[in-house]
Amino acid sequence: MPRYTYEIVNVFAESTFGGNPLAVFCQAEGLSELEMQLLARQMNLSESVFLLPSTQAAAHLRIFTPAHELPFAGHPTLGAASVLHRRQALGDAFSLQTAAGVIPIRQQDGLFTLQANAASERPSGLSAAQAAAMLGLPAQAVLAAPSWLNTGSEQLLIAAASRDAVLAARPVAELFLRDACLYPGRSVAYLWHEAEGVATVRLFYGQDGAVLEDPGTGSACANLGGWCSLHQRYPLQWRVEQGAVLQRPNVLHLTVDEARRIYVGGKVVALAQGVFTL
Repeated sequence: MPRYTYEIVNVFAESTFGGNPLAVFCQAEGLSELEMQLLARQMNLSESVFLLPSTQAAAHLRIFTPAHELPFAGHPTLGAASVLHRRQALGDAFSLQTAAGVIPIRQQDGLFTLQANAASERPSGLSAAQAAAMLGLPAQAVLAAPSWLNTGSEQLLIAAASRDAVLAARPVAELFLRDACLYPGRSVAYLWHEAEGVATVRLFYGQDGAVLEDPGTGSACANLGGWCSLHQRYPLQWRVEQGAVLQRPNVLHLTVDEARRIYVGGKVVALAQGVFTL
């Protein structure tokens, strides 16, 4: 019977049990799309990533949540980069293929950084008050009408008036699943506030009729960089803190340079490995 090795790594981790857990299936050739989806549901992590051969990059990534496939996600991309860098003795600059395009990667002193795609933005049709209501916050807690940002994985970005407002958010499922809906079955919103170069953020998403929270979200961090690139808030270098409410601290490093290029980085801790026999 075929055997498929995997590793569990924590991405955006500053300590062994910090960061966002990820399952990396190191050699996924032979798995069908259905089997990948079932394995992702079996792992029941925010995402699982499956590594396949690529003629364009060091590997072709297929990224699955327990419910569906994503074109791009930051923490699977950086987690896969860490595993490949170690297993294949890659250099400190390489690229990975995703459904959203080929993503450049660099590594320096244990920090893995991806270069995101340029951003696009579109209006959400929601008011600031509506965004606040779906997050269980008073109207004044949201600064402006939210918009959809896309650097590879589209998400609703909501600017909060304070760090306390970010931490106080308690989404109302009925409103959130309706108002943050990207398409049927996919509702997602990123709440953020920045002060003195430190951004406090939370990412909420719908799954099976409930609203869940992701402890560390690289694609949303890239979208935040995209928003900054489109609203004249660059160059910048921010420390992005996520996962505090979940008691799962994540630290992401966001850079937008003078050319409006967007970079997201973090450290990766290897934690465990195993084998599935199918």
